[in-house]
Amino acid sequence: MLVMKFGGASVKNADAIRNVAKIIDHHSSEPLLVVISASGKTTNHLEELAALAKKGDELGATQKLASIKDFHNKLVHDLFEDRAPILAKTAAWYREIERIVHGILLLEEFPARTYDRIVAYGELLSTTIVEGYMQTLGAPCKWLDARTVVKTDAIYQQANVIWSLTKQRIQEDVKPIVLDGQVLITQGFIGSTPEGKTTTLGREGSDYSAAIFAHCLEAKRMMVWKDVIGILNGDPRRMPDAVKIDELSYEEAVEMTFYGATVIHPKTIKPIFTQQIPLYVKCFGDVNAPGSRISTHSNATLIPSYIVKEKQVLFEITPKDFSFMDEQHMREIFDRTYKSGIKLNLIQNSAISLLLCTDHHPQRTQAFEALLLDNYEVKVFSDLQLHTVLNFQEADTASAKGARLVQQFGNKLFMVR
Repeated sequence: MLVMKFGGASVKNADAIRNVAKIIDHHSSEPLLVVISASGKTTNHLEELAALAKKGDELGATQKLASIKDFHNKLVHDLFEDRAPILAKTAAWYREIERIVHGILLLEEFPARTYDRIVAYGELLSTTIVEGYMQTLGAPCKWLDARTVVKTDAIYQQANVIWSLTKQRIQEDVKPIVLDGQVLITQGFIGSTPEGKTTTLGREGSDYSAAIFAHCLEAKRMMVWKDVIGILNGDPRRMPDAVKIDELSYEEAVEMTFYGATVIHPKTIKPIFTQQIPLYVKCFGDVNAPGSRISTHSNATLIPSYIVKEKQVLFEITPKDFSFMDEQHMREIFDRTYKSGIKLNLIQNSAISLLLCTDHHPQRTQAFEALLLDNYEVKVFSDLQLHTVLNFQEADTASAKGARLVQQFGNKLFMVR
């Protein structure tokens, strides 16, 4: 059994969707489940739509929704000769979006649970169109609402999978259909609570969704289709001479994603590692290229990797009473990171201070700072970049090997591992 995932760039226009259909058809001789993201930048546009509604800008929200409709209707126009059936399906999704927008305008609030409801329609629209197009080609495929089987808690925007219930649903409701020879087309990024409330797994979470399905289906392999030739040792936009890494171990992949490598979502690795499912990162623009493989094998240790994480915030925390930054202080501070919901990307302590680097989430970072001000002096440095070098090879000595060095120059934090 094979699980494949296509990102937003791979379904950004009609030609891209035709290419996806060819790839799906090429692999349809084996049991196949396909996870698809929202087309292009649809998730961003849905976020902007909700923000306009929250501000009470009814005209702006109406125009934004019209542009979202126009984008998807053009996909339908370019892909289908008989457009009425698919337009009826997408129109139903538009009506549901309109109801949510009306509620935001009326209440002038946009809580996390409403965020999850509205952004889910990006994936629902894209998969409806792709599955409909596959049907016109005569492919034996079926559309699946991922929310019916991927079950989570109610931590909106960052929901946690309820694995026992999700595995039961996928084994009972999904596996028989796939084994029967039908290609299942479903959504990434979204799930629902046991009560049926829509949730999301975190931005860029479609890779994780594919890993959830692969784990629960006990797939033989998983493929993620990207606009790059595989996993590179640096961002080609910053490093024109970046090279492809052919083989990574699961552990190396976790390290790279933790420090900011964006080819694979950080949560993707654990579900496939526990089942020893190899993950292939392939290029949808060159389907015959070998890509990269994540498994138990590796050649990544031979290649230094350079990772840049943007929009970082650095906290310098010092006890007001000038006491040592001991275990008691650190326990208190880390407890507050958990309460405020921030994710730590880098930690370094000295005798009287603690440095913590985190992603830019204004609401969470402000809440974290507020929790510290009674007992600590807090300096906050914003708009930073975290530069990480993995497999540093300047010197193969006991002192250099495995070193963890952090320096700050201007708006850049440098870490060598």
